[in-house]
Amino acid sequence: MLRNFVLGRGKVALQTALIVPFLLAVRYGVDRADWQFVTAGPLLTTVVSGGIFVVALVVAGTLSDYKESERVPAEIVGALSSILTDARAFKKEKPSYDLAGLELRVRNVMTTFRSDLESPGSRACLDAINSLSESFADMDRLEVIATYISRLRGEQASLRKVVLRVYHIQETEFVPSAYTLIWTILLLAVGVLTFTKSDGGSEAYVLLGAIYFFLLYLARLLKILDTPFRPRKRTTDDVDFKLMYEFAERLGGSPAMDGAGSIRWEARQFATDVAAELARLSDNPPQ
Repeated sequence: MLRNFVLGRGKVALQTALIVPFLLAVRYGVDRADWQFVTAGPLLTTVVSGGIFVVALVVAGTLSDYKESERVPAEIVGALSSILTDARAFKKEKPSYDLAGLELRVRNVMTTFRSDLESPGSRACLDAINSLSESFADMDRLEVIATYISRLRGEQASLRKVVLRVYHIQETEFVPSAYTLIWTILLLAVGVLTFTKSDGGSEAYVLLGAIYFFLLYLARLLKILDTPFRPRKRTTDDVDFKLMYEFAERLGGSPAMDGAGSIRWEARQFATDVAAELARLSDNPPQ
């Protein structure tokens, strides 16, 4: 259990703690060389507390994006479940409907979603979401009520919006200038503390180690919150895909597949098929 805690919840703390002894060693070298030139006082306290405040402020700003990201798996599974549930009900009335094709396209949405997270800049999941239009077109050819199809297209639109939001969160930084300010303040605070005059006792090193740890941990936490999806670096801090895995298992696949069985939406071919069907209907209007 201890091992799981260290590799899970305590991973970031452990990585940060490994840096602290190095900083304390630098501090010890400064003490031995008698290079302390900063006098402890109210101004030093202001610099350190100001640095902590700025870092905490930016962390609070990124927290909203992180909380929004935690809802993404549930929203994706909810929309896909609604589409599949309605399609399966429709299959009972129209046995000729290609339900297997829709299920394959739904599975492909989850497969490409994960692959896009692993390959920044890829937009395969959007193509997979757009490919659902082919199944909706099949419903239209089988004379499904227009409002029924419109509701399914609404679920498709919500999927597209969620995925685009994920792309934006993953590939942009929260106020890049703020990151520069944070690291500037962090380096300034660590540097000032390193060269601050003290009695050189063990108590001073303990306090310095605690402050170093706190500042570095906040900086690491900010990076985690800014990139909530890290499929290649599975930790307890990234967004959990448990709901998507369970949903994929019910379909007989997994969102972690390497792309096997995936399909892509060909817009030109789709438009050609629709035009041909409309031409057939105009030549042979239903009686």
